[in-house]
Amino acid sequence: MKKTSKKAKKPFAPLYYCAFLLVSTYYRLRWHVKTDRTALKDLKGPAIVLAPHISDKDHFLVGMELFPHRPTFVLSEHFMGYPLLRPVLKVMRVITKRMFCADVGTIMKIMRALKSGNVVVLFPEGRLTWYGHSLTVTEGTAELVKKAGADVYTVTGNGAYLTFPKWRKKPRRGKISVTADHLFTPEDIKTLSVVEIRKRIDNAIFHDDEQAMEDTEYRCSDMTNGLDGILYKCPECGSEFRLRTGGNRIVCESCGESWTLDGRYILHGKHFTRINEWCMWQISELDPQYDRLECDVRVGAVNDKGNIDHYAGTGHAALCRDMFTFSGTVFGKEISFEKTPESIGGFPITVASAFDIYHENRLLYMHPLPDLRTAVKWVTLLDRIIEDKKKNEN
Repeated sequence: MKKTSKKAKKPFAPLYYCAFLLVSTYYRLRWHVKTDRTALKDLKGPAIVLAPHISDKDHFLVGMELFPHRPTFVLSEHFMGYPLLRPVLKVMRVITKRMFCADVGTIMKIMRALKSGNVVVLFPEGRLTWYGHSLTVTEGTAELVKKAGADVYTVTGNGAYLTFPKWRKKPRRGKISVTADHLFTPEDIKTLSVVEIRKRIDNAIFHDDEQAMEDTEYRCSDMTNGLDGILYKCPECGSEFRLRTGGNRIVCESCGESWTLDGRYILHGKHFTRINEWCMWQISELDPQYDRLECDVRVGAVNDKGNIDHYAGTGHAALCRDMFTFSGTVFGKEISFEKTPESIGGFPITVASAFDIYHENRLLYMHPLPDLRTAVKWVTLLDRIIEDKKKNEN
């Protein structure tokens, strides 16, 4: 007898509806969230929803936009490492994924959810942007869309980064406008090549939150607190990790140059008017051919109980154009490995704390010492190396 595949369940209805009714009410009142569901009027499963990963509240914002649909979210498996969150995610029937890793099991679960008539939500950049500008869409997204052959929509939380920047100490109050678009029909997918699908996805996911919400005012008691977690190089004197932030100001402790940031996220001072400009300049200053990073690290990992322990071990890490290397101990066991930049794909980041990498299917959090803020340079150098290698290949 032929076996029938088990149907993928949707999130537990009572919990989902109660949670999102409460969340949506709070977000609309507190954060001035407005949703436009015009493009979703004919939405029904099976369907894929692609969303640029602008803030750590994107799951709530996408859920508000799709309500009353109960979508299946594809999330990084690191969320399962938090004991209070783990049972909630299980009830919500999320699909977990190892970031930047070939994961056949995840693809199979996504396909099963689609065959069950579910709406599946993906964040195709594979990680959360730290400066409000979209990142590269991960390999395999277009191939998945082609294979699924289902309707594809996009949902974007304009202003989500400006309200909840990844580097923040406190959120801001301003405006979030959630919009949607119908990107592909099944008929489109049949006629388009994978290359054509990839180009349209890249264009749809591209997002710059500073441009999207230009001239919108965001309020906070201190607009710059935490910004030194992503801004590390002084454009005036070139010193690194000498910037200090607070009181709506950025000050270089080496040369004394300073900037202020207003509620429209406009910088007042020399060289730059936007945070994105500063970040992109820092990236352009990196030399993917010759730059090298090396430091001691504190290592975090998931323990035997399934919980994240950010003091699981110590070691030494290095990154150059050809290789990332690590040698150290994790939970008392000596480990060492090396990976090419291409095989890593990218470092997700916890700003001013750690960058992430997988080794033998285990997620490791690398906390660079002695200054945790240097995590952003590791992330951007790896991206720069991978981008440069792809250009040379072409």
